[in-house]
Amino acid sequence: MIRILLPALAALLLPGLAHSEDTSLPLWEVRAGAFGIYAPDYPASGNYSLNGLAFPNIQYRGDFLRLGGAAAARIVPVDSPRYEVGISLDASFGANSTDNPLREGMPDLGYLFEVGPEVIIRGPRYETGRLSGKIDFALQARAVFSLDPDEGVGYEGVVIEPVARYELTGLLGEGSRIRASIGPIFATEDLHDYFYDVAPRFARAGRPAFDAEGGYLGTEANIGLSLPVTDRFRMFGGVGIGYYGGAANTDSPLFEDELNGYAFLGASFTLFQSERRVSR
Repeated sequence: MIRILLPALAALLLPGLAHSEDTSLPLWEVRAGAFGIYAPDYPASGNYSLNGLAFPNIQYRGDFLRLGGAAAARIVPVDSPRYEVGISLDASFGANSTDNPLREGMPDLGYLFEVGPEVIIRGPRYETGRLSGKIDFALQARAVFSLDPDEGVGYEGVVIEPVARYELTGLLGEGSRIRASIGPIFATEDLHDYFYDVAPRFARAGRPAFDAEGGYLGTEANIGLSLPVTDRFRMFGGVGIGYYGGAANTDSPLFEDELNGYAFLGASFTLFQSERRVSR
């Protein structure tokens, strides 16, 4: 789903390693950042909204616990040169139904939070001069929870995503980072219900009752760029698309567009960092 993209943002915020004798990084860093994102209200929606968020970002590169990067947290005992196991997090903004003509009179969509295991298979790596690149393949399975001021926390199903990721550092100068990913999305019926179900009491002319089913949700791809402005200040941004043709619920009256797009832009500043440095 088109989300806040927490792991992708965390990876974009990582400093790039300089190609010098000192290729170490601080053991821990605390950053503050903010970003805005212009995106559809939900997958295949024709209504777009602008949202923003200020956030703390913590990087910790310990021997047994590592926070930040492509996975929100990594379980180091099962980390190897070929694969790693981590915890994957993501989130998406809510949407006010009064601002979406197609959902008028229906409940608002609350914030969604996702958490679950992630297995990463490390692919090819290369380094040429100041450039370095890598390809990884990940399988994520996350439980999805909604947060609504009136309804509280609700369980909304499970989302499963196999993802291919590419990362290139140094192309636009020392410390620059480009990340791209693509993969299909599958979800249980509960999550499809959340987006596409129309209960009989909400049916009206042009919006008949609809019972959603689980399965294929769509395929999404994104590319992001991070550039260092100073040693402590970074700018980042990116764009993405989602293609939902052939999804399980294209017949839903709430399914509008087979193709969605989104864009985000932000910045972060390192507030504190340790004097101790490590190589990771």
